[in-house]
Amino acid sequence: MRLFPIISILSLLCVSSLIGAPSSSSEDLGFAVFRDRCMACHLQSGMGIKEMNAPSIAGLPCWHVSDQLRKFRRDQRGFHADDAPGHLMQAKAIALDEKSIAFVGRHIESLTPNEGRNTLAEKVSKTSNSLYRKQCQDCHGEHGEGDRPNRVPPLTSQQDWYLLKQIENFQTGKRIHFENDSSNELDEEQLQSIVAWICSLPARPPE
Repeated sequence: MRLFPIISILSLLCVSSLIGAPSSSSEDLGFAVFRDRCMACHLQSGMGIKEMNAPSIAGLPCWHVSDQLRKFRRDQRGFHADDAPGHLMQAKAIALDEKSIAFVGRHIESLTPNEGRNTLAEKVSKTSNSLYRKQCQDCHGEHGEGDRPNRVPPLTSQQDWYLLKQIENFQTGKRIHFENDSSNELDEEQLQSIVAWICSLPARPPE
């Protein structure tokens, strides 16, 4: 009879600890989704594989990752017949629910950004900054940080080859940018100069 109160107290403590402790499945969900849906192309580090047209995604903010996955899922990205990497991303994204998207976004944001993303450093010129200010800054911010309230993506943490590829996709209609896109008026040298300058910025700009 004397053991009953002790057993009751221990039982209550065990229940309380279970309620208060986060479940291991919740803690690991972001990595589990990343492992199952992303790692084959983007690697465990998130650095990507250029030969597979899989960019480095490490360090991208959660809100941007979530936005892009939703766009793939809604056929707002990857819809063009000639966009093979986009089709693959659509197939991956369509299997994700909102909870998985949120958790994998947090995992990707926690990864160390790619510091070797700029292979065009020699293309930075005296006009690079002014070209960026004219072409990109109004939407993407002074430091390429993007604009979360207006859902404008950040440009930092991205590799130079990927940014150039996306500009090409905008110009050829594989992706939608915005009407009256003046980047079509720039030559290859100017585009490389802008991208090289963007990739010289800190991966995580000052807030």
